[in-house]
Amino acid sequence: MSSPLLSVRDLSVAFHTDDGVVNAVNDISFEVHPGETLAVVGESGSGKSVSAMALMRLLPSSARIQGTIEFDGRDLLGLSPRDMRRLQGNEIAMIFQDPMTALNPVFTVGNQLVEAIRIHNPKVSKRAARERAASMLALVGIPDADERLDNYPHEFSGGMRQRAMIAMGISNEPKLLIADEPTTALDVTIQAQVIEVIKRAQEATGAAMILITHDLGLVAGVAERVQVMYGGRLFETGPTETIYYRSRNPYTRGLISSIPSATARTERRLAPIPGAPPSAINPPKGCVFRPRCQHATDECFTEPGLRRLDEAALHQSRCHYAEQLGEMDTAASGSRT
Repeated sequence: MSSPLLSVRDLSVAFHTDDGVVNAVNDISFEVHPGETLAVVGESGSGKSVSAMALMRLLPSSARIQGTIEFDGRDLLGLSPRDMRRLQGNEIAMIFQDPMTALNPVFTVGNQLVEAIRIHNPKVSKRAARERAASMLALVGIPDADERLDNYPHEFSGGMRQRAMIAMGISNEPKLLIADEPTTALDVTIQAQVIEVIKRAQEATGAAMILITHDLGLVAGVAERVQVMYGGRLFETGPTETIYYRSRNPYTRGLISSIPSATARTERRLAPIPGAPPSAINPPKGCVFRPRCQHATDECFTEPGLRRLDEAALHQSRCHYAEQLGEMDTAASGSRT
């Protein structure tokens, strides 16, 4: 495998508030390789977006960031604000999760796309930048792209605004594209279309991608690898097929069990995860998923570390009983045959 484009080591993010310290992200480590798609999934409040904003250096000054973030051989946390701005939107681009408010309502879509191009390429003429902006809109499936450049955001539907945000994200052919909940507030038909557009845009630019979502059902045909976050911690990571069919973590299994199936031959009730996500200020003792886990025992009052489940450490799970979950699956499979 090639050298990683992005390498994150022991990343932690905390915020000081009047109520106490909010530990939003706790010691997560991962890599993204050139051209790869990594999906980051988990419930709201699990630390997905905060970790992405830390990568982009877009968190407020009140955030305390610790760890190492290396991108293409550069230490992002050590860059000056000026050098970081040269990367933002150019080598690392982000599709924000709310297309309704991410675009400035008082400028045309074309003006905003042209600005995104020329701010990193000042030698490009306005005419050339407009031509490129039109080609980006066409690439993401907006008809009559040259004419639609003169529309304001309110003249675009929600799905079209999200496509415009994707066009803006890929306009400078970034090496890494971060898509933060790109299908939020869109109906299921538009969701599928947006995911297809992102895939097509990624293929056109060759960018690596981090796809952040709370919906495991969206990532099956998009990502090579999945990492599952809960309570600001990395709970399971592995190849997509492994996570879907051979998960070794109760939380991941809970997420999968709550996904409706369109191909199931028999009716089955969805199995929601009981309870609520943990407090980031006062998390439960031991495993943060313990109060909601049907497999919890007294040992779970001690926090588990990530356990390697294969020689290459491609599949890892934060659970004291990760290996036993595999044995339970084997036993259940044997009893059915």
